[in-house]
Amino acid sequence: MTATVFYDNSNEIALISNTFLNSSGTAADPTAVSCIVSDPSGTSVTHTFGGASPADIVKVTTGKYTLSVACAPAIPGIDGLWQFEWIGTGAVSDVQPGTWRVLPPSVGTWYIGLDEFKDRLGITDNADDSQAQIAIQTVCEWVNQYTGTHFNRITEARTYVPHTLTKLDIDPLVSVTSLAVDRDGDGTFEEAWVLGTDYQLRISGGSYNLNATGILRPYRQVVTVQSGKLFPFVYPYAHLDRVQVTGVWGWSQVPAGVSQASFILAADLFKMKDAPFGVAGVSDYGVTRIQTNPWLVELLRPFKNVKRSVGT
Repeated sequence: MTATVFYDNSNEIALISNTFLNSSGTAADPTAVSCIVSDPSGTSVTHTFGGASPADIVKVTTGKYTLSVACAPAIPGIDGLWQFEWIGTGAVSDVQPGTWRVLPPSVGTWYIGLDEFKDRLGITDNADDSQAQIAIQTVCEWVNQYTGTHFNRITEARTYVPHTLTKLDIDPLVSVTSLAVDRDGDGTFEEAWVLGTDYQLRISGGSYNLNATGILRPYRQVVTVQSGKLFPFVYPYAHLDRVQVTGVWGWSQVPAGVSQASFILAADLFKMKDAPFGVAGVSDYGVTRIQTNPWLVELLRPFKNVKRSVGT
């Protein structure tokens, strides 16, 4: 199962199996067979063969049993490592644990795909698909942390604490659905503002031109205009997040530099499995080591949100 990529979906079935052996190493049937399956949310289900429900374990041949498990955790969205434990008692006593990993059902924050990653590295088989996909997911999450933003689209309402009366810095925003203000700090956003009348959107640095750098950038700032409305003054013992913005967050499309940086780092992480301690082998000139690629930081530097990014 290590080479198989599983995704969170009730139609995605993981087939786990175990062969019970007696003391002489021959396949044999235990008196009772069960398998405890635990999903990443911590929910466990005990499956049996001909016992208590769910009695869905199938006997294939003498000593060999299989179980089909739907890759959908009890709590939706909690993906990760699933665990199972085969238990045989009576005529054959044995315990065999194991794991498999389930990834999110949508690419979400993944900025490169598995097939194009394999094409870049010249990989033509599926033996390492699981490790490759985990490397891609890890890298894309790191890119978000390093830059302090995400480049995929997320539609939701977010709240902010105003620090001035006329300007509000926000997360990268593709488009706005509504903006409302909690004037009295009671947690209710009762004052709706109108785009173009009460406020304008602009990118950082005071620019209103999204294509000013040749790359379609998101909005990062809300500024008040001619209606005379101001952001509320924030005082203690009240709700501090007085502005609620609902819209599509992130970037209109993933910049090419972000995708290239993801390719570079994902390839490095993937190949690290063959280079323990950074040593890729020994040549006629001595030890060959994997070194960091300086292009990685430079590719991501233009997209950093300095207010939220980590690292340098």
